Amino acid sequence: MAVWDKNTLWGFLLLLTGAVGQTVIYPLTSTCAVRGSTATLRCTFTPLKTFSDGGREVPPELIRVVWYQSQQHQLCQLNKPFVYDSDSKNHKQRFEYLGDKKTNCTLQIRDVQQRDHATFCFRMEVDHTKVHFNISRGVTVRVVDSTKMRIISSSDDKKLSRGETVTLLCASVCTFHQLEVTWFKDGHALSETGPSLELDFLTAEDSGNYTCALKANMETLSEPYSLQVTGETGAVGQTVNYPLTSTCAVTGSTATLPCTFTPPKSVDQRGREVPLKIVRVLWYQSHCYQLYQLTKPSVYDSDSTNKNPRYQYLGDMKTNCTLQIRDVQQRDNASFSFRMGVNHRGGHFTNGTGVTVRVTDGIQMRIISSGDDNKFRKKENVTLLCASVCTFHHLEVTWFKDGCILSETGSSLQLSSLTVEDSGNYTCALKTNMKTLSEPHSLQVEAGVKLDKVDNLTVARLLLFSAHTVLILFLASVILKGRVVCRSGEGQQQTAERLVAVQPPDVPEEPRTNEEERGQAV
Repeated sequence: MAVWDKNTLWGFLLLLTGAVGQTVIYPLTSTCAVRGSTATLRCTFTPLKTFSDGGREVPPELIRVVWYQSQQHQLCQLNKPFVYDSDSKNHKQRFEYLGDKKTNCTLQIRDVQQRDHATFCFRMEVDHTKVHFNISRGVTVRVVDSTKMRIISSSDDKKLSRGETVTLLCASVCTFHQLEVTWFKDGHALSETGPSLELDFLTAEDSGNYTCALKANMETLSEPYSLQVTGETGAVGQTVNYPLTSTCAVTGSTATLPCTFTPPKSVDQRGREVPLKIVRVLWYQSHCYQLYQLTKPSVYDSDSTNKNPRYQYLGDMKTNCTLQIRDVQQRDNASFSFRMGVNHRGGHFTNGTGVTVRVTDGIQMRIISSGDDNKFRKKENVTLLCASVCTFHHLEVTWFKDGCILSETGSSLQLSSLTVEDSGNYTCALKTNMKTLSEPHSLQVEAGVKLDKVDNLTVARLLLFSAHTVLILFLASVILKGRVVCRSGEGQQQTAERLVAVQPPDVPEEPRTNEEERGQAV
C-alpha cells in the first residue's frame, strides 16, 4: 500500500468518492540502464473528465504535471524536490519531459547516474485541490555500471557477398532507448553515434572487426564482431584513382580533390554477365583517416535535390569524379571517398581509402614575387603571388597596400607599367580568415629607366646625339688650332721688328780687292 501524507490521503479519499475515470499506465514497471546511457520511462494517463462537488459535476482543468523520485521499491512516496515540475523554471537538464497535459506523461533520463537507481512516479494536478492524483506505483530504474555491450547483426551469417546490406545493433542486457554509442572498426572510431550501424552495398573494404561502447562509458566496450565480405560476385573492371591521397587546406580556402574512375562494365549474376550503367555518384566523409566507412548523409549525392553549396561536384558519370570543397571548415578535417552507383545492386563500388583533408587554422600566407629584386624601374612589370604551405586552388584573398584594401581578389596581383606610386608594403590574407595575414612585402619603384628596357628608337637617338656631339667637338678643336697659328706668326713679325730697332747705325763698307771678289765668286 502506498504511503501518503495527510493532504495526499485526503485527496485520494476524495478521488474515490468524487473523481471518476483518471488512470496512469506504465508499460514497463521496471527497466535497466547502464551508467552514462539514456533511459526513457514510457507513461500514459487518462485525465479526469469531471468530479462531484456538492452534488454537481464539475469539469477540472489539468494545470500541473510532476515526476518525483521515491526510494521505496516500486512504491510512490511523495518527495521533494521533484525531478520534473511543469511549474518550475529551473528544470534539471538530465530529466526531460517528453509528454504533454493530455495523455502522454513520458520522462527521459539522460546520462544515467548511480543516484538514479530508484522508483520514479508521475503525478497530475488540476485546478481543484480535492482531485490531485498520483498512482501508488511507479517505474523502478536499476542502474548497472560496466555491463559490456554486445553487437547483434541483422544477418545470421557473418560472411556476406559484395553488394549486400547488413545492420549491426549495439545492445545490452539492459533495456534503454536513444542510445549514444561509439562505433569502432579495427580499433578506429567511426562517425556513426546511433545504436544501429547500417552498412549498405558491402565491399571487401567493409571486412573487419567491429566493436561498440556507450559514448559516456568506454568500460562497456563490446566483444569484437567479425564481418567478412567476399568478392565472389559483383561488378567487373571498376576502379577509383585519387592522384592525391592527402592534401592540406587553410580554413576559409577552397580545396579541390582530383579523382578519376573507370566505370564497371558488367556484373556477374549467377554466371551471366549483365551490362551496367552509372546512375548515381556520391562523396562520403569519414573521420577515420584513410579508412573508408560509409556514412549518411553524404556530402554530395547526385540524386539529392538539397545539395550543400560548399561541396561542388566537378566531375561527370563517365570518368571524372573530382570534388571541390569551398570555404573549408574544421569539420572538413576528414577523409573523403567517392562512390559510384549503377543500375544493379551488385555493381555499386567504393574505393577503400579516399583523400585525407587536413585543415589548418591561422597559417600565415606568404607573398612570392616574379622578380628577384624588390627594387624596380618605372614601366617595368611584376606579379605578386599570395601562397601558403598548404595546397589549394581557386584561392580568394584580400590584398592590401600600406594597410588599404585593394580591389583584386585573386591569388595573384599583377602590377603593369610600374610608377613611383606603386611603391609600398603589400600584404595578403584569405578573404574569410584574416588570421592568415602575410608578412609585408616591400616594393620600391625608382624614377630612372634601365637601358635594357629602352626601345630601339631611343638607342638610335642616343647614338645620333653622341656622333653629333663628337663632330662639334672636332670642328671646335680645328678652329681653335688655326687661331693659335695666326697669333704665332704675328708674334714672330713683331719680334723681328724689335730686333731691327736695336741694331747700331750703318758703317760705310771698305772697298774690296779683286782677289776677295774672285774668292767670293768662287
